[in-house]
Amino acid sequence: MAPSAESPPSRLPDFESLPKRYGWPTANEKGYQLMEQLAGTERPLRVVHIGAGASGICLAKFLPERLNNVSFTCYDKNADIGGTWLENRYPGCACDIPSVNYQFTWARNPNWSKFYSEAHEIWQYFKDIVDRFGLARHFKLSHEVIGAYWKEDTGVWEVQVKDLNNGKVFVDKAEILINGSGVLNHWEWPRIEGLLDFKGVKCHTANYPEGLDLSGKRVAVIGIGSSGVQVIPKIAPQVSKLYTWVRSPTWITAGFAQKFAGPNGQNFEYSTEQKERWADDHEEYLQYCKEVENELNQRFKFILQGTPEAAAAQDFSTKEMRKKLGERRDIMQKLIPSTFQLGCRRPTPGNGFLEALTLPHVTTFTEQIERITETGFIDHEGKTHEVDVIICATGFNTSWVPRFPIVARGINIQDHYRDNPPISYISSGVPKIPNYFTSFGPYGPHGHGSFLPIVERLLHNCLTMVQKVQVENIKSFAPKPEACEAFIEQAQLFLKRTAFSGDCPSWFKQGRRDGPLSIFPGSRLTFFRLHAAPRYEDFDYTYVNGNRFGWLGNGFSVEEYDASDLSYYLGTRESPGALLPAHPPPLPHGQVIGAEEGE
Repeated sequence: MAPSAESPPSRLPDFESLPKRYGWPTANEKGYQLMEQLAGTERPLRVVHIGAGASGICLAKFLPERLNNVSFTCYDKNADIGGTWLENRYPGCACDIPSVNYQFTWARNPNWSKFYSEAHEIWQYFKDIVDRFGLARHFKLSHEVIGAYWKEDTGVWEVQVKDLNNGKVFVDKAEILINGSGVLNHWEWPRIEGLLDFKGVKCHTANYPEGLDLSGKRVAVIGIGSSGVQVIPKIAPQVSKLYTWVRSPTWITAGFAQKFAGPNGQNFEYSTEQKERWADDHEEYLQYCKEVENELNQRFKFILQGTPEAAAAQDFSTKEMRKKLGERRDIMQKLIPSTFQLGCRRPTPGNGFLEALTLPHVTTFTEQIERITETGFIDHEGKTHEVDVIICATGFNTSWVPRFPIVARGINIQDHYRDNPPISYISSGVPKIPNYFTSFGPYGPHGHGSFLPIVERLLHNCLTMVQKVQVENIKSFAPKPEACEAFIEQAQLFLKRTAFSGDCPSWFKQGRRDGPLSIFPGSRLTFFRLHAAPRYEDFDYTYVNGNRFGWLGNGFSVEEYDASDLSYYLGTRESPGALLPAHPPPLPHGQVIGAEEGE
């Protein structure tokens, strides 16, 4: 008697034995063999993710909810989770995106202390998420990935991992490799003569010694990128003497979404009453988050050359910079750009920075330092200055070259990115490299607002693709070179319309003035639309048994043996009509930290 939907079988039949029992053919004259499995069977897979920052945390939440029969481990070289917010702890380190937008949609926090949060609070937010949702089991910390090698015959990545606790190296094998290590994690010392000779305290903002007391010290800060702009106003009131250098122009702006910030774009603290109300009224909090996000999403108009929005933003920034610098025309001439538009490099929010440059105990040089000595430095006029501390706020290697070899099909991504302009598949992959995702690669929306909703969208597509690999017995998938080349052709032509293409060095161009642009050619909303679903047509595939329809197996579907609704396509009382159910299910969203489970 055949099993019915009302009385599902207690166990699956032995499908392997049926062909022999009934004399069914199992292979054709070419050697192609049927797979004795149900259509829709999710074969076991393993995923390795590199990095325990935002991408790793988000994947640890999504993957177990979305996928069955998939094991997952996230490796990170650091001793704790958090990525950039663990590593960057310099004075004044903060996010220039409003707190209520720099959070996951599935874990909204109504208890942010300030409009713009500082590094430790953001790290604590990530830590609380990991603890609350029990995600720590997916992470192996103090484990550094030192190499990844694709094995074509088996269709797996062999990932070499070094246990930093004991120095031992082992190999983890996985069908899918996701690189979430990011681009802003490989900090570099500046190339200044004599730097290694300095006998005082020397540090980099990305490796800042917590607890360093600067009270009454003589301090030199080298670099006025985003970290330098944050460090200088924070430490200026503490030190007895501060030296810094302004050698190249840059736009200093108020923080993003300044319409909702304090007076003149200043940071402010949320009241206890406000936080309590948001914790109780999730809809009101969501509406506030959306209003701030809406303003951020309108900023892309400022980037287009010649638009009224661009002219207004640049005029406003120019006036604000002049007002805050006061009588320091020497700094104005060096700092306020005259040859490139606002947005050529990522705008640098810097409340208090310009004012700090004009303080009596702050010396701002506009010419290059000659060299560093054992006790300080020699300026451009040959004068010697003694300092106790040198802080290098000189950023990162932004070349996109991975810190370890990633090798597949005769290509080492390190060599490929070192010797060629950056190329990627819409910021989520590399042409010809199989079963490999990047959570934020070249041509991503790097200057387009909060990273967290972006990584959610990228991982949504990633997991949808992994499920397809499971069910359809795909051995490998790799972005087609022609798809990547077509995207880059579109990008390079469009980007000529934008301020990004201006005459300035930026990490959008690998830190160079003339480097190839590798930023997304459109707004964040366009990026979300592009990544609304995987573009399966952009990939080349190989299959476990060589046949793209081999996954149809023995002709029966899993729904016929798992007690599913056997007439689901007729609809339900809740959803009448011949509508197929959503598959895979939508991502969870809207949960608020502090709410009880199930609310």
